[in-house]
Amino acid sequence: MKALSFLLSFLLVSCSFATEIVTDTAILHSTSLSIVSKDGNCFFRTEGIPDRLITPKPPCHFMRKSDNKIQHYSYSDVNVDDVFIIVGTPISTQTRKEWGLPEKSVCGQEAQGILLKKGIFHITKNILKGGVLCKDMGSDEKNFWYFAH
Repeated sequence: MKALSFLLSFLLVSCSFATEIVTDTAILHSTSLSIVSKDGNCFFRTEGIPDRLITPKPPCHFMRKSDNKIQHYSYSDVNVDDVFIIVGTPISTQTRKEWGLPEKSVCGQEAQGILLKKGIFHITKNILKGGVLCKDMGSDEKNFWYFAH
């Protein structure tokens, strides 16, 4: 009976670790960045800080330019060294059809900004909702400005 209890406990603990999925990674100024999906939420992860909850729902991805590099901007007027965007909360099939987006495009309807100020990452409180952003199509700079300001 003890062996069965031990085995069951081991399986339950193993399953709890198995729910974490890294959905995207990037390098920004030689710093490794990741987005992790666990327990129905997305988390921003980088070296040396605990995972930080973000609003968009999984799967979440970094916005990228056509060259597959993370898209980011700097705004010295508000002391933002870099701002980048994470997109998530997948669009519906209906929305995909309405926008004429290919099935392979990874698109979401919510986005949140991450600011880098003096070496510290900050999650913005502002959320873009209701539009369509696709991870590999980039975004207008106005969205980056919105998060930075």
